[in-house]
Amino acid sequence: MVEAYIDFFMRLSAAFATIYIVALGHSLFELSGLLNLSIDGMFFLSTGVAILLSAFLHTLLIPIGVNQLACTILATILTGLIMSLVGLSLAWILSVFPISQGAVGLSLMFLGYGLGIQAGYPVRLKYGSITQFTYPQTPSLYIVTISLSIITGVLIHRLLYSTPIGAMVRACGEDPHIASNLGAIVYKVRLFTGAIGYFLIGIGGSLFPLLWLRYWDIRSYALGYGWFAYTVALAAGRHPILLIPFALIFGGLLEFNIAIQASYGLPVDLAGMMPFIASIVLMMLYSSSKLRRSFEPPRSLGKIYYKEERTI
Repeated sequence: MVEAYIDFFMRLSAAFATIYIVALGHSLFELSGLLNLSIDGMFFLSTGVAILLSAFLHTLLIPIGVNQLACTILATILTGLIMSLVGLSLAWILSVFPISQGAVGLSLMFLGYGLGIQAGYPVRLKYGSITQFTYPQTPSLYIVTISLSIITGVLIHRLLYSTPIGAMVRACGEDPHIASNLGAIVYKVRLFTGAIGYFLIGIGGSLFPLLWLRYWDIRSYALGYGWFAYTVALAAGRHPILLIPFALIFGGLLEFNIAIQASYGLPVDLAGMMPFIASIVLMMLYSSSKLRRSFEPPRSLGKIYYKEERTI
């Protein structure tokens, strides 16, 4: 019985940490006013890069005495840094050029699919299983992971709502013209959120094959887990703290929908819809409460910004 509870905790915490960190990075990126429709492709790219780096580092470092856990942690950090560069590039393009944010995001999404396959598929072909490159399954590691995830969310919340930088990020999302008049350099603020937001997306994306599923295959991504994180961020109003219960519920339903389906005899399609049904119900509940205003998207989200343009 105790082993069953431990297994339940580890599976749930891995699902939560993955969904929460990706949703947190996505939320930070969009709070500055930049639309992030590339999320699913970038999530997929992160998974491919993570197993490529993990396999490479294990092969390179273990023979010289570095342990498995250190190699996997390093692969996760490097994945975050690589994705941070992607976020910087995307933020720069969307901030400097008068170009549709939706079109760029969707184009980058499909590019991410292709690059993710190029990164991950050779590892899959060569080794078959990636279990030897993943995190060890020890309860203490999962406790640390879920704790660090929540601490990161609290720190991002404090950054956004208790610091001048956070005020500038939110101002750029609401009205970049006013933010500029108040002294914010809009494109620099958005470069900052691009780097930090995509670093978190890379970290969360790496946890998907290395901690949660512990395998990688093209077919395992057919449902688009990046869009799941997008849904969580949308449902929680991109709020770092409110993301926590949404990610927990959504991650739990994703992880255990097969068990729920078997236990209650639900149709497969209905079981797959359960996370989205739960999100809709929760959104209906908060939309009828005083929290409604907290869940509204930034008013300038997805809009092209010209520094010379004056509001009327």
